[in-house]
Amino acid sequence: MRSFLLMLSFFTRLPVKHIAYEEKTYIRGIKYAPVIGLLMGLILYGLSFLSLILDRPVVTIILIFSYIILTGALHLDGLADTCDGVFSGRSRERILEIMRDSQTGAYGVISIGLWFVFYVVLLNYVPYQALIILPVVGKSAPIISASVGHYIRQEGLGKVFAEHAKGPALVVAILLPLLISLLLNLYFIGAVGLAFLAVLVATKQFERTIGGITGDTMGFVCELSQMVFIFAVYMINIITNIIINIIII
Repeated sequence: MRSFLLMLSFFTRLPVKHIAYEEKTYIRGIKYAPVIGLLMGLILYGLSFLSLILDRPVVTIILIFSYIILTGALHLDGLADTCDGVFSGRSRERILEIMRDSQTGAYGVISIGLWFVFYVVLLNYVPYQALIILPVVGKSAPIISASVGHYIRQEGLGKVFAEHAKGPALVVAILLPLLISLLLNLYFIGAVGLAFLAVLVATKQFERTIGGITGDTMGFVCELSQMVFIFAVYMINIITNIIINIIII
């Protein structure tokens, strides 16, 4: 329970009992990251019932702001820093320096803007059940990335996370979103698979560009996987409807 609460306080801004950081407690808690994603997903799904009294675009804005508040924009920071560095076109060493810089550059601002627009549009066209799986995919993504990538920073929580994101943590990261998809909607499985494929591709690209992964890139793949998942759900839903209409005609 201490491990779970520690990770809950790390990944969310939910009011929980303060747990003093201990490395062994943190390591044991890594496998709970996708479970914390499920808790977040259930909260977002609960908020979606506001659509019974509010217009869907309004609910979408509430969901986006709720996600930011719930996570403290933890992974959005990684998204912005990674985009600033990778798209700078500089040398490996300079890219890593830019990613460590606390100031957000042009590419970081653009990435956050595109992230916001993406959800403002797409959340109006996907079933709200997808919100349950969305953060599960996001919290699983860094574990999958760390399991196949080489962490290149020499210190920090990211290093501890990356070194122990294997074994039980990897099993939970892969199986939990798939099991939830089986319970909710079978075509979510395809969307989960595409999201995890995007994580693998991005991780390999980081290996080529900067020699491995960092805490920022793990934040990046979290947000990337969630966006790919939502877009895949949208596209699969459209394709399914087209096929059904063809069959009926």
